[in-house]
Amino acid sequence: MARTEQKQGGLPARLLALDVAKALFRAIAPHSNPGRLSMATGETLQKFSTRAIPQAHRFDYWMSVLSDSLWQVTEWSDIPADFNVELRSAKLGSLTTLSECISPHRSRRTHTDLGRSEERSYHLFVSTAPAWGFEHRGIHGRLKNGDVLMLAEGEHETICPDGFTGIILKCPEDWMRTWLPHPELLAGQTLAHDSKWGRVLSPIIRQMTPEFALAPPLPQQVLVDQLGAILGLFAGDAHGQLMPDLTERIRECIRERCGDPGLTAEDIARALDVPPRVLHHALSTASSCFAAELISARVAVAVSLLTSRLCKQMTLPEIAVQSGFSSQAHFSRALKKRTGHGPLELRRALW
Repeated sequence: MARTEQKQGGLPARLLALDVAKALFRAIAPHSNPGRLSMATGETLQKFSTRAIPQAHRFDYWMSVLSDSLWQVTEWSDIPADFNVELRSAKLGSLTTLSECISPHRSRRTHTDLGRSEERSYHLFVSTAPAWGFEHRGIHGRLKNGDVLMLAEGEHETICPDGFTGIILKCPEDWMRTWLPHPELLAGQTLAHDSKWGRVLSPIIRQMTPEFALAPPLPQQVLVDQLGAILGLFAGDAHGQLMPDLTERIRECIRERCGDPGLTAEDIARALDVPPRVLHHALSTASSCFAAELISARVAVAVSLLTSRLCKQMTLPEIAVQSGFSSQAHFSRALKKRTGHGPLELRRALW
């Protein structure tokens, strides 16, 4: 079946994907034996450890290889004196699978780090040990053993007071967009291990270790495509739940900033840390658009000022400017169209 067919299929395709996912997990489990590696794939297992490095130099050594293994992260704090990292990685088709065990820490990927990154990718995290926290695009969360998290390119913070042990799948952006039309919407969303889709995704990702990638029970591309198909089905369910929340966040941000006469959709998208196309998609799902939301917000501000006794000393041009309208004529037309009354009519309601 073609990828687009798997991604867009209806109920039969959805049920088939879940059945195949469960069958995949059953197929993976008996073969995941790190002690019996086969090099039939032609891939190699990359290993990294700070154990042999003097403690005073371990963190610097880790920073020197971090951008090659995951992505650029330069702000770190709460680093213990005996800081240590154990990392293994291997290619799994177009993805990279990493097994990481790292000491307690707190780290933040900054805007500067983003500018230095040459590769754009998404990361799927599954913890197999201590709980840890994160902040991404205004979303704060905490992951327990087995929970799934996807982080996108963007500023984010990880808080690991007990360290982190788990599996990370590094997914190129192009691959992710093959299966998810708007993967940004899932960035920062936690998928509990005991939720409907968590029961499917968590065990599959946990089994996709670097050792597993060297001796897969099925061709690597089959496994990678199956993961993509399941992510696509999960996204279909999740988008229906996430879109209303995003739409309300967009409207709230517009209301807060509508007094800026030069406000654009790109400004709001930047403030919410989402791509403009996702903003437009969210509003279209609500049968709206940015221009309509912006005019509605400005009219609401204007009506509030025109009908407030506290603002009765303000002139109509001042109210127009305060509301974000670029001209008195536009101000009058918008009020008449949205409320059925002109500015003077609304002001006279005070007397």
